[in-house]
Amino acid sequence: MIDKNYLLEHITEEQILQILARFGAVPYGSIKEKEIWFQTICHGGDSHKLCYFRDTKHFHCYTNCGQMSLFSLIMKVKNCTFLESINFVAKEIGISNRYGFNNNTISIAGQELRKIEKYVYLRKPKKNEIKHLPQLDDKILAYFEKDVFYSGWINEGITIETMRYFGIRWYELEKHIIIPHFNMQGELVGIRRRSLQEKDKNNKYMPERIEGIEYAHSLSLNLYGLDKHKNGILKTKKVVIVESEKSVMLAHDYYGKNAFVVATCGFNISNWQRDVLLQLGIEEVILAFDKDYLPQEFEDYDEEDSDYKGFLRYIKRIYSLAYKFTAFCRTYVIWDDMGLLEKKDSPFDRGKEVLEILMRHKVEITTEREDEE
Repeated sequence: MIDKNYLLEHITEEQILQILARFGAVPYGSIKEKEIWFQTICHGGDSHKLCYFRDTKHFHCYTNCGQMSLFSLIMKVKNCTFLESINFVAKEIGISNRYGFNNNTISIAGQELRKIEKYVYLRKPKKNEIKHLPQLDDKILAYFEKDVFYSGWINEGITIETMRYFGIRWYELEKHIIIPHFNMQGELVGIRRRSLQEKDKNNKYMPERIEGIEYAHSLSLNLYGLDKHKNGILKTKKVVIVESEKSVMLAHDYYGKNAFVVATCGFNISNWQRDVLLQLGIEEVILAFDKDYLPQEFEDYDEEDSDYKGFLRYIKRIYSLAYKFTAFCRTYVIWDDMGLLEKKDSPFDRGKEVLEILMRHKVEITTEREDEE
């Protein structure tokens, strides 16, 4: 099969514009430094809310379809398969070689691997390639109060039963919610706190410090909630990745031990986190990050506005995180185009019913999955 990454690297902007013109889409207004706007040919609308991002060669439809690659857009317009869209693009730009690399391939264990340094098939990691965080003595948790819980979290829907299940404690001296972090085997590897003090309003979530010792751990080498939700992941072969510990606990309140939700504790997914999930045999991943921006705020956008630039970076970042999985499994992103969430909300913050509506409207990201076709 023709390599789609090769196509995207070699296709020019002029060729992309020619392809769009074949479907009746021409640039609307002036061509800007980082984007070009078109009529929404993706769903047959007559508005001009289809944006092409020139640096990433991706599209975003702001009225209906959400995020799309060039191939996804062609699939919609031509009502064709992913493979057919790749072949269409290849023909348009004059590439007919089956691989795009002069057929320079080798065969290992029945799989054809490209013998090109930059383009090598991704593979699932071996167990001995996974690093592990050092285990902490869990007796340190006795330093904190048990069965004392923050009423604000209870009001937000996290039950006392769930907080007990996740080992949440209270640090009266500092007015900290204590959040122990465990590895997949249930061993303590770090302690985070959520401070309720005004002085910490800009850094509420930090490693806890006791008598001069900071109980920090590398967040990129762990997944919060994996010890509690591993069985749900194994059972469904699915995982939802969120930002915060709170979202994991809300998921547990909604679905109990059947939940398959883990948190990266930040707007990131490390290769370590991806590899651990792949080892569990996941076949579907859903990115459910916080809603940092309200798209409707940018309907009358100013391309020099810092918030608008931040919004574009936010979209690009989610794409880059999704691409970590698309070569291995079905990959989806939750985009709230229906206005069900407020700014900074997690998809889990507005209750189970809202969450399930968002899940039904999740958007598949397919731009890195040509090897599965």
